[in-house]
Amino acid sequence: MRSGNARFIQDVMLIAALLFLTACDIGEKTSVPSAAPATITATAPVITSVGTDFYLALPDHLCYSSPASCNNTPVTNKLIVAAAIATTGNVTFNGVTTSFSVAAAGETVITLDPAVVLTTNETVEAKGIHVTALSPVSVHVVSEHATSSDGYLALPTPGLGTNYYIMSYASTRYSGSEFAVVATQNTTTVTITPKAAGATKLANTAFTVLLNIGETYQLANPANADMTGTLVTADKPIAVFSGHRCADLPSGVDACDYLVEQLPDVSIWGKTFHTSLFSGRARYTVRVIAYQNGTTFTTMPAGLISGTLNAGQFADVVMTGAGEFVSNKPVLMAQFMHSYTDDMAGKGDPSMVLVTPAEMGMTDVTFGVHGLAGTSGAFLNVVTETTALASLKLDNVAVDSTLFNPIGGGSIYSVGKIPVAAGVHSLLGTVAFSALVYGYGLPLNPVSYAYPVATKLSWPATALAVSTGCAEEQNEDPHLLNALDHSGQTEHATLTYRGIEHDDSQECHE
Repeated sequence: MRSGNARFIQDVMLIAALLFLTACDIGEKTSVPSAAPATITATAPVITSVGTDFYLALPDHLCYSSPASCNNTPVTNKLIVAAAIATTGNVTFNGVTTSFSVAAAGETVITLDPAVVLTTNETVEAKGIHVTALSPVSVHVVSEHATSSDGYLALPTPGLGTNYYIMSYASTRYSGSEFAVVATQNTTTVTITPKAAGATKLANTAFTVLLNIGETYQLANPANADMTGTLVTADKPIAVFSGHRCADLPSGVDACDYLVEQLPDVSIWGKTFHTSLFSGRARYTVRVIAYQNGTTFTTMPAGLISGTLNAGQFADVVMTGAGEFVSNKPVLMAQFMHSYTDDMAGKGDPSMVLVTPAEMGMTDVTFGVHGLAGTSGAFLNVVTETTALASLKLDNVAVDSTLFNPIGGGSIYSVGKIPVAAGVHSLLGTVAFSALVYGYGLPLNPVSYAYPVATKLSWPATALAVSTGCAEEQNEDPHLLNALDHSGQTEHATLTYRGIEHDDSQECHE
């Protein structure tokens, strides 16, 4: 079965082909400067992290694959499934299906088979987790141990793509920068160009893996190198997860913790991001990866990222307050909680959470908050436009505006930290907001987790705008279709698909 994204792209290609045939006679080789450009627009359905079909995995966790490193106590892996309307569904792993139900405005927590954690390296296994529901649900995945925990926001199958860069981290004391892939269709060819070596795979040398539906493949660095910037592509949509078995952050600062996130395809990366301190912590690290060459930034405070990033390159910034990052080309951003001894707060250990771009913000979400064992609750960091703060509601109650502060400078956004109890919650606003959930463990076991609340996975406005005069040819990119507009002696190609505009100009062919 083709995904919704694949069907939409095929429809776009058919539209472009019709434009080609109607704009020019077949075989015509000269441009027609006087031809009025024809314009056609198509609107894609808005896909979000709330869905009915998910393919998931959990990359290796130090406390599962090396239990002696974690007092030989078990790791608990859970799905937190929340829904605005009542529904039922199934979780399938290793041939075993577990049914679940969710009440309206409720959540259910499903404990997974411990074997879901991927422990083998560079091996194909049938260890994908398949989640289905009759009505849309949000799904968060949490892997918890008394000494090491983290979680991620699950992305539904229609929101997946075929082109990813890995976001991870590295530690000078602990090995295990890693990522994993799950196939959503049979005979999926995955091409991987790792930034760091695996056990047998060479750094910066591409190789391919053939996967069938539900099969997984994990690649971890056996030493202390960083997988960040690894390119993973496929000929069919895949789900990609990344992180570290147990990283300290900054490297060399006690103590380490599990890192994991599910990654978005590059076609839905963003350009505007906002970050803020984790409650009670003094610092955090922002890491940003570029998708295209020549990526630059304007930041608040100014000068946080200088110079230019090219495709696959990344930059780190240590922050002590709120920040705004605006790039000229799409990027992926993660925020990292620091290790316990990095400050005197006495709470938390490393955690990785993807920062939702402002362009992908939501206005109405129902989501689950995980409660770490023995703790009183968690926190919600929310970013919204300052002028819309008065209309923002948590669980149908106006948020306390005194918990928010403007980012400052010329930014129109404010950020706030809201204590929340474990369980289901709703967040409603009149303009798009972004939010993340995080929690800290007990003082003697200062673990932590963090995950995004929700995100859009497609661009809500016009997804495709094609202008063409006499289109002699069509250029195809694995994710973006370029339509050509011949004007005089210049061939001008502009496409906006899923929010990313490609502009290519060159001399016309006579």
